[in-house]
Amino acid sequence: MPTITGTYIAQGAWTKVNEQTDGTAIRWTSAEALRWINDGQREIVNQSPRAYTKAVKATAVAGTRQDFAGLTITDGVELVDITRNFRADGTTPGRAMTKRDRVEFDEQIPLWHSTAAALDAVHWMTDDRDPLAFFIYPPLQSGAKLEIVYAAEPAPLSALTDTITIHDTYANALQFFVLFSFYSKDATYAKSPQLASAYWQLFLQSLGVRGQNVQMADAAGSQRAAT
Repeated sequence: MPTITGTYIAQGAWTKVNEQTDGTAIRWTSAEALRWINDGQREIVNQSPRAYTKAVKATAVAGTRQDFAGLTITDGVELVDITRNFRADGTTPGRAMTKRDRVEFDEQIPLWHSTAAALDAVHWMTDDRDPLAFFIYPPLQSGAKLEIVYAAEPAPLSALTDTITIHDTYANALQFFVLFSFYSKDATYAKSPQLASAYWQLFLQSLGVRGQNVQMADAAGSQRAAT
């Protein structure tokens, strides 16, 4: 559970720019800091979808194509994983699922969309051009359930005293984004464009380094599983 508040993020940024930190900020106000923290949370998920994920058991529609709207997922940004099937009761797990390339099915099983419906899906696949939808094989019967992990849009903070929605480990990245926004506002000052650019790069670097570490851990885990 996140424990860091928007106040902590804003005060850190205000301190770096020599602004008041007691709620009386003038050059970069509390209302602006709140808006930029909320913008920063969304941008972090945009840059690194793993930053805020949810797992749900969703009722699939009949057929091969599923989308977030049809699964009643209203805050979905991108599919991350489909782990397994569930029976209609939502508590009895079914078969695990694996990710495949859709081109493989299109080439080798051209009529795969019209094969007989099954109780469990075996494979799932995505298309980057349609990030809010995915395909499953074989087609599912109506009412079947899937356990879906997806990147979600973070709930906005209503006030700086609220805790952030994403994990505390992204606090530094959020502060960099707020500082980027501070200096972007002051772009007419001589050094502000350079400072804005520097904080934007720090923002991206903090996310990129973490993303590389996650990818390396995933690769190591996959290698261990294969041996």
